[in-house]
Amino acid sequence: MAAGICIALFIGVLLFTFTIIQGVGGNLLIERGVIESANDKTLVPQLINLLSDSTPWLVGLLAVCALAAMQSTGAAYMSTFSAMVTRDIFTKFINPNATDSVQKLCGRIFVIIVTLAALFVAANSTQAIVMLGGLAVAYGFQMYPALIGLCYYKGFTKKGVVAGLIVGLIAVTLTDRTSAWFNVPWGAYPLTIHSAGWGIIFNLFVTFFVSFLLGESSKEKNKKERKHLLLQTVSALDPKRKRQVSLAWVLTLIWFLVGFGPFATIGNSLFSSPNTPELWAPFSLPSLWVWQLLFLLYGVFVMWFLAFHMGLSKPIAREKIELVVKSSSQNKL
Repeated sequence: MAAGICIALFIGVLLFTFTIIQGVGGNLLIERGVIESANDKTLVPQLINLLSDSTPWLVGLLAVCALAAMQSTGAAYMSTFSAMVTRDIFTKFINPNATDSVQKLCGRIFVIIVTLAALFVAANSTQAIVMLGGLAVAYGFQMYPALIGLCYYKGFTKKGVVAGLIVGLIAVTLTDRTSAWFNVPWGAYPLTIHSAGWGIIFNLFVTFFVSFLLGESSKEKNKKERKHLLLQTVSALDPKRKRQVSLAWVLTLIWFLVGFGPFATIGNSLFSSPNTPELWAPFSLPSLWVWQLLFLLYGVFVMWFLAFHMGLSKPIAREKIELVVKSSSQNKL
């Protein structure tokens, strides 16, 4: 337990410290004329470029690290895309009797296709990359109702989730920068709400409405009950801790919304004015820095509470899984 808390604290301090060093160092270099101007997108490349004459080997090492980061991220996306197409489209609708070798070949072909498409977009339009990156996050957020229905809430039906997902994707498209394609009057991010927020609002509304309007057959309900029973049985949550589930939700939501969410702006001037450095307190730090450091410690506490106190990091006993699978097989018979 102590090791987990120390690791969480150490990683949190690293995330804060190196960002602060880069920002402060960039300001000092601009004041001394070493760098003419910089922003959040150009500062790090300029800092790396300054090392090219004094320590070229370090620049090469940083380049290798950047390539490794891009490769690891891209590999996950490409393999996920090929697996989705292969398993959800090819084997279900085109060739249900496909062998393993055929499925592997199909997956490799689609990896090549998505790689070529990415190279084409990167070579021809850098603006499209930024827009697609923002859309990917907003689109991915629309999968949360499906996750909620699978893990927590039994009231969502398959038809409701699919209908909500379609409407959510449309809402994201019409409230993101792509809204300019359709000449809608509200533009991007209406009422300063991100497109992911608009999408999830319409998504959840349609999911609840369609799930209530169009019910499920008894066979589908039984299948859902078995899945939820499996998750509840193998979950590591101690029965004695179930009364504290509401408290866990409250602590997590406070961390998400107030620590680094929309209400984090409270910390801009809570302790002192950000525009008067001589009045910065406590520790002669800007108010927002103090706020973020406090919520770093709060986040470490929340991680401890969820992982160790609530037992969410506890390993799942193999006997539980075997017992549920056995009882499920007997119910089918």
